[in-house]
Amino acid sequence: MVGRARPRALPDCPHDDPEAARLLIAGGTTVVGILLLAYSVRARRGGSASARQWMGDGFGERTVDERRTVLGAPLLAVMCLCLVLGILPTVGEYLMLVTSPIAALLFLPFLVVLLPFIPLPNLLYPRWARPLRARDRRAERAVRAAPRRR
Repeated sequence: MVGRARPRALPDCPHDDPEAARLLIAGGTTVVGILLLAYSVRARRGGSASARQWMGDGFGERTVDERRTVLGAPLLAVMCLCLVLGILPTVGEYLMLVTSPIAALLFLPFLVVLLPFIPLPNLLYPRWARPLRARDRRAERAVRAAPRRR
C-alpha cells in the first residue's frame, strides 16, 4: 500500500464523555425545574392581574390552566429536580435511591391534573382564588339549572 496516507487519529471528543452529557442534561432539567417553581410561586402570590390570569371564569380552557398552575407545575418542577439529583455523575446512583420513590409518589397526583373530571380541593388553591372559585361554581350551577326552568 504505497502512496496511501494513514488516517489521522482523532483527538478525544468532549461530546463522547458520558459524564459531560449527564451534566448537560442535569443543567437543562434544573433550569426547567427552577422556572416552573418560579412560575408557581408567582401565580400563587397573584400580586398582579397577569399573575392572576390563570384563574379563569370556570369554563373552557382556563379550568385546565387552573389545574396545571395549582398542582401540575409544582409537581413537575419537583419531579425535574428529583431527576437532576438522580443523574448527577458521581453521587447520582446513591441519590436515585431516595429520589426515585419521591418522583414515583408525585407522579400519581400529577395524573390527577390530567383528569379534569376529578375536582381539586379548595385547600390546594391560594386564599385569593377561593372566592373566585366559589363564584365560578355558583355560575356553573346557574347554567345547569337554567334549562330546568323552562
